[in-house]
Amino acid sequence: MFNLTRVVVFLIIFLMFSQSLFSWGSHDIFTFLVANSIPNFDYQKLVEIRDYDYVENRRYNTEKYVTYDLVAHGKAKITFDSDLLKVSGVELIQYQLVQDGKLPVWAIFYVYSRFPDNGMDFVEESGIVNAILGDTQANRHAYLKVTFFEYMEGDKSFLHFIKMSKEAFRKGDEYWGYRFLSYALHYLEDLMQPYHVRPGTVPELIQFLFDPKMRVFLRNAHSTYDDYMTFLLTRSKYKEEFYKLIREAKPLTLPVSDEQLIYEAILFSYSMFFDVHDEVKKAFGEILYNRRAMMEDFEKAEEDGKLARLYELTKKLASVLASLCKGVILKTALQN
Repeated sequence: MFNLTRVVVFLIIFLMFSQSLFSWGSHDIFTFLVANSIPNFDYQKLVEIRDYDYVENRRYNTEKYVTYDLVAHGKAKITFDSDLLKVSGVELIQYQLVQDGKLPVWAIFYVYSRFPDNGMDFVEESGIVNAILGDTQANRHAYLKVTFFEYMEGDKSFLHFIKMSKEAFRKGDEYWGYRFLSYALHYLEDLMQPYHVRPGTVPELIQFLFDPKMRVFLRNAHSTYDDYMTFLLTRSKYKEEFYKLIREAKPLTLPVSDEQLIYEAILFSYSMFFDVHDEVKKAFGEILYNRRAMMEDFEKAEEDGKLARLYELTKKLASVLASLCKGVILKTALQN
C-alpha cells in the first residue's frame, strides 16, 4: 500500500509539474476589484516608490525577479474596459499614474498581483526533480497533501510574501508593503483554484500513467477552469453581476495565524474540487481531449445554459476568496 501511495503521489507531482504554466486567470482584475471595495481603505492613496532593500531567503529566476517599478519604467501598461472603470471610481490617465515618484495603491495591486506568473518562480529546489522534469513554477503555485506527506509549496509562497510585506510596513515602506502583499494575494488566489490542490480523481490519476489522452484531458480541464475566471471577468454576460459579487464580499479577518489561514483556504478549495471538475467535464466533454476551452466555447456554453451550475460554484469560490483577500489586506496593511 505504501509503495502504491508513492506511485500515485509521483503521478500527481508529475501532472502538476507538467502544468507549470497554468494559473487562475486575471489576477489583476480580480485583485483590483477586491482592493477598491474594502470599506474605509484608501485604495487611491499615493505611496512613494522605494528602492528594493530587502534580504530574502528564497531563490528566484533572477532575470525575471525584477525589483524596479514596472510602471515607472514603462514596462507595465494598465488598460481597463469601460465596465471596470465604471465600478472602480478610478480615473485612469496612463501618463499620470506616477506622480512625483508616487504610485496609487490600486495600481500596485493591479500590476503586481499578476507578477508571480512572469517566470520568476521557474526554479526548482530539488536537484533530482529538476534533473528529471526541468525548471517549473508549478512547485510554488500549488499544494498537495497525500497521507502524511506534503508536496509543492504554494502555501510557503504565500507565507513568505506575507512576512516580507509585514516587514516592509513595519519599516514604514508602504510601497514594498503593498507590492509584497500583492505577490502574496496571487498565491492565495492560486490555491483557491481547486485544480491547484487536486488535479484529478484517483481513477483519472491512475489512468494518467498509461493513457496519454488522459494527460491531455486533465491539463486541459485545469487550464479551462483557469480561463473561465478570465471569461467571467471580461466577456461573460454576467460580468457586471460577478463584479458586484466580488465588490460586495465582506472582509473576513480570521482570528488565526497566517499559517492556519492558508491551510483553511486550501481545505475549502479542495472541498470544491469534485463539483467543479464534474461541471467542467459536463460542459466541455470531448473538447478537453484535444484542447482547452476557448472564449468562444465559454460564450456558446453560457448561452446554451451549460455553465449554470459551474457559475454558481465559481461565485461561491470567488465570494469566499474576495472576503479572505480583503481580510488579509486589512490585517497586513492596516495593523502594522
